[in-house]
Amino acid sequence: MTAWIQEWTPPRPEGTATVRVLCLPYAGGGATRYRTWATAMPPGAELHAVELPGHGRRLPESPAAGLTGILDALTPLAAQPGPPLVLFGHSMGALLAHELCRSLLAYDVTPAALVLSGMSPAHLVDRSVQRALAEDPDALLHHVRELGATPPEVLDAPALRALVLRTMRADLRLLASFPDPSPADPLPAGVPVTALSGQDDGRYPPHAVAAWAAFAARWEGMRTLPGGHFFPWQDDTVPRLVASLAHTAAAATTARPAARPAVPASRLAVKETS
Repeated sequence: MTAWIQEWTPPRPEGTATVRVLCLPYAGGGATRYRTWATAMPPGAELHAVELPGHGRRLPESPAAGLTGILDALTPLAAQPGPPLVLFGHSMGALLAHELCRSLLAYDVTPAALVLSGMSPAHLVDRSVQRALAEDPDALLHHVRELGATPPEVLDAPALRALVLRTMRADLRLLASFPDPSPADPLPAGVPVTALSGQDDGRYPPHAVAAWAAFAARWEGMRTLPGGHFFPWQDDTVPRLVASLAHTAAAATTARPAARPAVPASRLAVKETS
């Protein structure tokens, strides 16, 4: 059991899960954002979402100090034996998913698909803007209100507002710390990489998201969808697309002998009970 990963699909009997989908959060976001995606998943799929310290249910905890600590915690969990793994990340979560994918390769675990949504590669992130927002309390609050992902009543409650701003401050610093990817060392051909963008996303517009193509040996292309920065939650298009990739990964594994034995979901995730 771990606080780092929440499961949003019913537990599967040992050895019966056909694919795992692991979703990583945007700055300030929590695992609950992915809860409704469970209904889109194909039969036999497990839908997991990462809950970072200081986020969601872990809001009272201190945020993670940096990328290394996050990867040190997540990589062994994601690398546990089991069915094929599909990684999805939105905004900051896309950068986390990319780095987690690279970290898993060092464990000799190759994700079946990587979906990078609503985010450019790290070298195009304006690090000075992220740091400036993190250090200016008024600008940070304005930024959080402008994003619109935090309920106004939360920001109007002083104690909750302080926790939310602490988390966002840590996430902006994290955004400024991601290493630049190298075209000389792209993700290998064994990892199909797909990018998604919102056509009206003013933060990370389609041309910035498309820059991921230079860092993937197997580039599956980019889809531009209606909506702004939080386009994955405006309808069921994105969860259905992720489900399609999960179905493909599961079908490919069914067609050949399993390389790794399955692991019970209970060893990986905290099940929603409320």
